[in-house]
Amino acid sequence: MTPLLELTGLVKRFPVRDALGRRAGAVHAVDGVTLSVAEGEVLAIVGESGCGKSTLGRLMLNLITPDAGTVRFAGDDLTKLSASALRARRRDMQLIFQDPFASLDPRMTVEQAVAEPLRLHRIVPKDQERARVADLLSRVGLRPELARRWPHEFSGGQRQRVAIARALASQPRLIVGDEPVSALDVSVQAQVVNLLSDLIRDLGLTFVLISHDLGVVRHVADRVAVMYLGRIVEEGPAAQVLGAPRHPYTRALLAAVPGHGEKAPPLEGDVPSPIAPPPGCRFHTRCPFAEARCRAETPDLDAGPHRVACHLADRLPPPAGRPARLAGGARLQRLQSFFRAPSPQPGVPQ
Repeated sequence: MTPLLELTGLVKRFPVRDALGRRAGAVHAVDGVTLSVAEGEVLAIVGESGCGKSTLGRLMLNLITPDAGTVRFAGDDLTKLSASALRARRRDMQLIFQDPFASLDPRMTVEQAVAEPLRLHRIVPKDQERARVADLLSRVGLRPELARRWPHEFSGGQRQRVAIARALASQPRLIVGDEPVSALDVSVQAQVVNLLSDLIRDLGLTFVLISHDLGVVRHVADRVAVMYLGRIVEEGPAAQVLGAPRHPYTRALLAAVPGHGEKAPPLEGDVPSPIAPPPGCRFHTRCPFAEARCRAETPDLDAGPHRVACHLADRLPPPAGRPARLAGGARLQRLQSFFRAPSPQPGVPQ
């Protein structure tokens, strides 16, 4: 498949200053990430809080400028586009935030919020905006007559549907979802995941899902990239990464999911400071299999469809338990079958 998005050697560091305002170091948020996303593919980026997932998502859209590396979208290097050219490219790239209440302007009605991209990118004539907004709200399962309400009049799930409608308004080719369902109740998560799955399929969207919920990831992702302290440590097809993980950190993430069946030695110690990451493999301070080489040499991602950055990947002992399926995914699938009404038009979804 042809890559729609290509990241090469991305680096982003945020300065840290002392009480006097002097630079005292830098947070290594993203450190040498190389990834590609094919047209029509769903890539999930997973990892602990603070590993750099959200920063990487914003770098993909050039919402923040990388310190090094390139971001190519449909062949264009976003880091080198002029302001006007980048503004035109914004139509093809959209972001769904974790908290829809924070991302929606409380002073704008739903109709105004969803119509704003239509107006900015001149997608439809002004006299057709209202009809287009009604169509977008219907597509995400909301009644068109709700368009004149304010964000505070909606539930969390409804607000996230509004945010999805706004992201779809510019007819994008790529959408980045930054934990788009983590702030919702589990039953509402199932409805929104169903909605996203249907939209990805029906519209042929390329989707990057940033999430810590491996159950959701297993349900929607084609490919998974695992991040730790700003670097990709494992990447490959979702069935292989989640079914036969090669990196000790991925094993530990799966073992933390109740009922998964994966058995892994417990991680020791805390996550190292991103201001002063350890030398060699960044995971060696918590890895139960670490050797002297891991403390001195930084492993690179190997070649192949299922890549891993681990000196010991081919010598790790087999998992003690058989990874049957993710309990979170099973729970989500049961809820999805219960809440599968494709377009709950008669009532108002949550």
